[in-house]
Amino acid sequence: MNILYERFPESVAANGKDYPVVTDFREWIRFSELVEDETVPWQIKCRLLLQWYAEQIPEDIESAVYALGDFLMCRKDNDQETEEKKGRIKPVFSFTEDAGCIYAAFREAYDIDLQSVDYMHWWEFRNLFDWLPENTEIKQRILYRGMDPRTIKDKNERKRIRQIQSAIALKKKQRKMTDYEIGDVFA
Repeated sequence: MNILYERFPESVAANGKDYPVVTDFREWIRFSELVEDETVPWQIKCRLLLQWYAEQIPEDIESAVYALGDFLMCRKDNDQETEEKKGRIKPVFSFTEDAGCIYAAFREAYDIDLQSVDYMHWWEFRNLFDWLPENTEIKQRILYRGMDPRTIKDKNERKRIRQIQSAIALKKKQRKMTDYEIGDVFA
């Protein structure tokens, strides 16, 4: 998709049919937080995710959820993922933990107050987020979190990078199994 002449999508395609979805960035931040919430069982999570359909929910629930996932990742229609992108990628930012940095970066770089903007399409938000200047705090955090210190030859620099990574590390989410899930293990 070329955002210079194509409009951001207002719907997703599931089983060859278009379904309108909620598009405001705030809702998609909530969506991503729900997806990452390991305390919510997957079956319940799938039903909750369907709330992002604006009018009608596709009959094929699996296709419906995958279509929302594509929208979240800003993939239009059947854009293919590369093999590299399909693998599990280490998280380098969190909308929850980095909220202040993200807010400040939008104010600094674009003079956009994310608290008072009436509406911003999710894909617009993601494009602005992805292209924030490298000198913003959030981009620096992303850079350091994504580094592999083992690739740094200089011992002192490797130590410095590890110290920075430790200071800005995302909290590991501790997941507790529900009674039902524990029962399922023994069933």
